[in-house]
Amino acid sequence: MNFYGTRGLLTLAVLGMAVFIGHRVVSHMQTRSQETTSVTLDEQQGADAWIQGFSYRQTRSGATKWVVNANQAKVFDAEHLAKLQTVQIRLFDQTFQKEQLLITSEEGVMNTSSNDFELVSKNEKTVMTFESGYQVFSDRLAWSEQTRQIHTADPVTIKGDGLVITGTGLAGDVDKDEFRLLANVRAEVSSP
Repeated sequence: MNFYGTRGLLTLAVLGMAVFIGHRVVSHMQTRSQETTSVTLDEQQGADAWIQGFSYRQTRSGATKWVVNANQAKVFDAEHLAKLQTVQIRLFDQTFQKEQLLITSEEGVMNTSSNDFELVSKNEKTVMTFESGYQVFSDRLAWSEQTRQIHTADPVTIKGDGLVITGTGLAGDVDKDEFRLLANVRAEVSSP
């Protein structure tokens, strides 16, 4: 069996265990007083598992590539989806194994098969915070695991070091640490 087949099999095993544990937790919570849980039956409907305190880590050869944390997750096995609420994603530099990027968002959808995800915020912006202190704000961001790239077609604002840069659309290669705005770019410099 090749490396990718083994990795896929291990990922499925971990997801299967997470679904089983989530199911057991939800079942246990339902047998306790209904007042102790904030999850309603309407919210659970259709999901194979409802997980409070969801955490998912992607590794390669023992090194962490990224970690997804969410306050709540609905897992749909047949669709290979996890619908996340109050999401925090940490991406790690593959050479030095240090956190290079933190993304926060109100909600997101993660494909548990491809490990791609899309983050959406309706009230507050989805925010990418770089180790350098620069921040990128947008309503929507998508991650492609295969290419390790972040992209959006929505309006974007970048802030840091006295700069405010706005534009429409963003494409970024995390491993190369290269990000570019796609259209309507405007920059403002503020004096200290």
